[in-house]
Amino acid sequence: MPSTAFFLKAVSVFFQYGMLLVLLAYLARFLRITAGEFRREHASLQQAQVAPHEAVLSVVEARESSGLLGRRYAFSDLLLIGRGEDCDIVVPDAYVSHHHAQITARGNQYVLEDLGSRNHTYVNGAEIDGRTYLTPGDIIRIGFVSLKFER
Repeated sequence: MPSTAFFLKAVSVFFQYGMLLVLLAYLARFLRITAGEFRREHASLQQAQVAPHEAVLSVVEARESSGLLGRRYAFSDLLLIGRGEDCDIVVPDAYVSHHHAQITARGNQYVLEDLGSRNHTYVNGAEIDGRTYLTPGDIIRIGFVSLKFER
């Protein structure tokens, strides 16, 4: 019965190559996930270069999907925070206004100003009304993101 032998050989080859394709697809998915985790880890390890006249905001709390956790932002004169693409720190959160808050240098001090956001800006757990001066170690919360001010 040559037709039965041929059929069994064809099924055997189909399963062998099929298993090989499944294994290769699994390996490709594993490598893609691992590379993505490596990129995120590498980005969080990169530290902002800070000049003596600059301040730094470090993201200490954020949703994992935002990609902000662990990032550091050095700035000297003005830093705009919000959901808008033209912001220095873009926070992809529905609770954040397009232009939510800004930090401005005034002499050797930094002032945080809420730009009339609907969901407010908080410093060390307290809602700010208008402007407030920042001191090193202050925790700024905007939406689901917390940033630590450093000098």
